[in-house]
Amino acid sequence: MKKSLVALAALAAAGAASAQSSVTLFGIVDAGVSYYENKTVNGVKLSRTDLSNSGYNSSRIGFRGTEDLGGGLAASFWLEAALGNDVGTAGAGNLTTASSQLFNRRSTVSLSGRFGEVRLGRDYVPTFWNDTVFDPFGTNGVGTNAVSTSGGGTVLGQALGLSNSNYVRANNTVGYFLPANLGGFYGQIMYGLPERVEYDPSVNTPAGLAADGQYIGGRFGYANGPLDVAGAYGETVITRNFQGGGRAESKIGNIGASWDFGFLKLMGEWNQTKVESDLAALTGDLKSNGYLIGGTIPVGPGLIRLSYSYTDFDLSTTATKQKSQKFALGYVHNLSKRTALYATAAYLKNDDISNNGLAMTVGGPTPTAAQSATWGGVEKSMGYDFGIRHSF
Repeated sequence: MKKSLVALAALAAAGAASAQSSVTLFGIVDAGVSYYENKTVNGVKLSRTDLSNSGYNSSRIGFRGTEDLGGGLAASFWLEAALGNDVGTAGAGNLTTASSQLFNRRSTVSLSGRFGEVRLGRDYVPTFWNDTVFDPFGTNGVGTNAVSTSGGGTVLGQALGLSNSNYVRANNTVGYFLPANLGGFYGQIMYGLPERVEYDPSVNTPAGLAADGQYIGGRFGYANGPLDVAGAYGETVITRNFQGGGRAESKIGNIGASWDFGFLKLMGEWNQTKVESDLAALTGDLKSNGYLIGGTIPVGPGLIRLSYSYTDFDLSTTATKQKSQKFALGYVHNLSKRTALYATAAYLKNDDISNNGLAMTVGGPTPTAAQSATWGGVEKSMGYDFGIRHSF
């Protein structure tokens, strides 16, 4: 049960009070046991058993609140932090160090009304919504679809020594959401400020590469009755040479859909990711195509989840494309509206992989690039999660 707290005291401390304002404390604590087994081309097996978190839903704690300003206008905030509840840290994953971003899942303030919503802060990027909404496993645990496992370009970016930090969320964003009364049509656009220093004259710009983070993207869809369909596109400037010119970008486009038959909810997604660079030290244009098909089947108080996903990588370093296929099967048993037990098993196979340590897995330990040069890349990967999720 969400604990709704009257925010009179908090607002009074801030110099304001309103009986029409409220603050809600909410969260999820998800813990389980996970096993991972990754086998290289030359038969070397790496395995590990973890006490893990977020196998079904991402562990988190947050605060959100809304003030009714009258006339259909409302102001609100949302502060949400990931939890590593298996080791008691802030931030997801079984890490022993805390995240430097306290509210790293979402940190926004917004103004909404008949015109829609204007939202400022750190938030999900539009393209990630299709990855998670149309995945039966919600991009959590070993069942996460292969398109999302590739990180929307993370594997591609690693081939150039890059990482797309805006694949799931972006910092410093200004977003606009369409109002909810459009007969099932919905949408959003987002712009992430790079917050870089501009020099005039430009000759004074320091030499070398620098992180950028500029993001622009949007998502539009239609949901009515059993149908939900949406398309999204986003671009991130990963890094650029402010003085010498050139930059590296990640470009993601996808479309997802679901249809609820009652006895089966069918889901699917297609995704294309490009990482393009005209930097002298990181020249290359890499591409990945992937798709997902899956579904959920209600069974009494439980839910069967299953999916198949595929992705390929044109790394421009091998004669053939690297390909990955993933199968996942799971079951969720709801003990109540807030508490559930879950089990998931997944298997992933990589084909035509290069010995560069970039092969995908369902999780767990992987060989280094140097080890892959001797053992070969990971050819087969499997794993499972057993756990409990409690929300409040």
